[in-house]
Amino acid sequence: MGNKAWQLGAPNTLVYRFYDRLRERLNRKLVKFLLNKGVEGDNCRILEAGSGPGFASSVFNTEDRVCLSIAVDIDLEALHQARLRDPGLATVVADVQHLPFRNGSIDLCWNSSTIEHLETPERALDQMKQVTRFRGTVFIGVPNSYGPLGFQRLISDTNVGIWIGKTFNRKQLIKLLSDTGLQPTDHFFYFFRFFVGVLAHKRGD
Repeated sequence: MGNKAWQLGAPNTLVYRFYDRLRERLNRKLVKFLLNKGVEGDNCRILEAGSGPGFASSVFNTEDRVCLSIAVDIDLEALHQARLRDPGLATVVADVQHLPFRNGSIDLCWNSSTIEHLETPERALDQMKQVTRFRGTVFIGVPNSYGPLGFQRLISDTNVGIWIGKTFNRKQLIKLLSDTGLQPTDHFFYFFRFFVGVLAHKRGD
């Protein structure tokens, strides 16, 4: 089994288990931020568009305010790992650039460590915007150019650089969301500033 964007080492290895512990800590803090800033009220429908094995989606699935948490990824192996860990998690095999959901059906559509691996992240953002309801929210989290991963530009063509993906700074991420017609409202540095995320509202078209 080769390396995936969501994976460091093979499952059940020491490095994989260590990485999963770090990722669990990251995702719990991220979920807390998104629940506080990204959704209002109860019965929230949350879509992780580009979920890998869906750790954060499983955390959302335990929250009383969330009526539906969906993990979406093109990688069937990643979703298989998600269902092994959390049999009750809703999973859908799909491309983030072609989301199979009704327009305006999601309260919060989000991902972390996804769009930096796409050649045209604008296409994915447009799809995320389409499935999000009016005044709903979209969140994108990416490797931070001004954080510990700032060295990535020096090794972008190596295996490690490709695994990290493209890095962004906060202004670049805000512009990316704004250019898609979203209204950025908040930002979040997380996991020791390795990542930066921007939260944006869907405005009326």
